[in-house]
Amino acid sequence: MRTYSQNYLASLQAYQDELLQRLELLVNIDSGSGQIDGVNRIMNHLKEWLSEIGFIVTLHPSEHFGNNLLARRHSKTGKGLARVLLVGHVDTVYSEGSAATQPFRISEGLAFGPGVIDMKSGLLMGLYTLRVLIETGFEEYEELCVVFNNDEEVSSTGSAPLLREIAQQVDVGLVLEPSRSPEIVTNARKGADRYVLDVVGVPAHSGAEPQRGRSAVIELAHKMIAIHGLNSVYPGVTFNVTRISSSEPLNVVPDTARCYISVRAFDEHGLNVAQAALEKIAAGCSIPDTHTRLARFRGRAPYKVTPEITRLVEIARAEGKGLGLDLIAESKGGVSDANLLVGEGVPTLDSLGPVGGGMHDLRREYLRVDSLPLRGALLAGLITHLCLLKVTGEQPSR
Repeated sequence: MRTYSQNYLASLQAYQDELLQRLELLVNIDSGSGQIDGVNRIMNHLKEWLSEIGFIVTLHPSEHFGNNLLARRHSKTGKGLARVLLVGHVDTVYSEGSAATQPFRISEGLAFGPGVIDMKSGLLMGLYTLRVLIETGFEEYEELCVVFNNDEEVSSTGSAPLLREIAQQVDVGLVLEPSRSPEIVTNARKGADRYVLDVVGVPAHSGAEPQRGRSAVIELAHKMIAIHGLNSVYPGVTFNVTRISSSEPLNVVPDTARCYISVRAFDEHGLNVAQAALEKIAAGCSIPDTHTRLARFRGRAPYKVTPEITRLVEIARAEGKGLGLDLIAESKGGVSDANLLVGEGVPTLDSLGPVGGGMHDLRREYLRVDSLPLRGALLAGLITHLCLLKVTGEQPSR
């Protein structure tokens, strides 16, 4: 099978210094989810840089999160060829002031800073990949499309309508989330649901007549321990009790208590089994006269392997060999915007960004600098390969 990735490596290496200069600029701007000023500043830079390489760029505001970016470039070749979508996010998990606390730096081949791997380097890697494709005169596509959103770290609640709209207009999705190895891409992710568990008890003065009280906190504690125990019951299904709260007066037996639960599974059956297990726990009672209510909130649907996604992996493996990489595809427990695209019927491959680790840890998050041109060349080869197969009619279309 003919491959193309090796043809782009030298050009991407030549842009490495410029890319790193721009990466320093972006990393040193706070852009946590909801930090609108920083998010919009980054979007303005990305709009400028994409416009420079011939994309028509529009900004789409969403309440509470700032602007989302949509960039489109039609080829001169005409309709009927591949429509390729690249997706990434500018938001991070970090609080305001993190960039000043831990500014961008490079040490011994690693770059550090808030969002350096998750995923500001992926945004720029994707941008320079597109730049190199365009500069080589590649036109065998109908449209190259980019969506950079502002709220992926909080489930893309505001940007989901834009992503769903664009998903109906493309043939394939390529998500620029980072990878933990040059030889790994992602072809499946768990789905995620969120639950709220509320317990109501009976208040009483904790000193004068504690025996009259029915502690909502103690009842909730019994239930949380039972929920945690489910992790050893259903293979591949995880239960994580997260935020906890209760009524506050210290001299009163607490009459309200609440916890949040994150559930993840690789298929809908697993998510539904989890619901049944949680409902059974909620229906039980350890402290008499307490009452429990469980509410389910649907999150990301599972990102499951399909024949089309298997074909994407095969093509990526071929392009990897052109760079000396022996690619493997793995499934992950974390969700991304790939879940949304697959849910809309778009064959999607994820973790196509650069290599790094320490995500969500301000002092540890890092990027392997040498992975930028290598993974960019892989992405360029994958795009080229997909588009040329579409030209010959070999690539399955939606």
